[in-house]
Amino acid sequence: MTDPIQTIISALTLLGLGGILGGYITYLLDKKKEREFKVLEQKEKRYKSCLLYMDAFFKPKNIKYLSSRQPDIDDVKDIIEYLKMEYHEMILYASKDVIFSVKEFIENPVRDNFLKTILTMRQDLSAKRNDLDLNDIILEVKSKS
Repeated sequence: MTDPIQTIISALTLLGLGGILGGYITYLLDKKKEREFKVLEQKEKRYKSCLLYMDAFFKPKNIKYLSSRQPDIDDVKDIIEYLKMEYHEMILYASKDVIFSVKEFIENPVRDNFLKTILTMRQDLSAKRNDLDLNDIILEVKSKS
């Protein structure tokens, strides 16, 4: 039989090491969550900015709304240049699908590529996958007669 004091000492040692190990694992998990949150925050910021540039590409009169952020944007050509800068920044953290989608828009800036980019960004930011399609997000503005 083992000595009861030795059993108590063994149990206390185990609890101490377990507490230290548990604390370290918790610390690592917290750091990982913090890093993931920062990446998500950066994605949201860059994606919103990117979408504003894309929208202004199709509606040049909306350039005035970008002028508070970028006073040197004068025309559609400037918008594409700023979009290229956003693209290069997002290569660091965006998903592969978002990178390819934005690249496709820059190379061929048409409405369908804009809408596809929106859906791709939405999927990258959300746990939901494919909950919308292109027809769901198209704005149909009816003019007053």
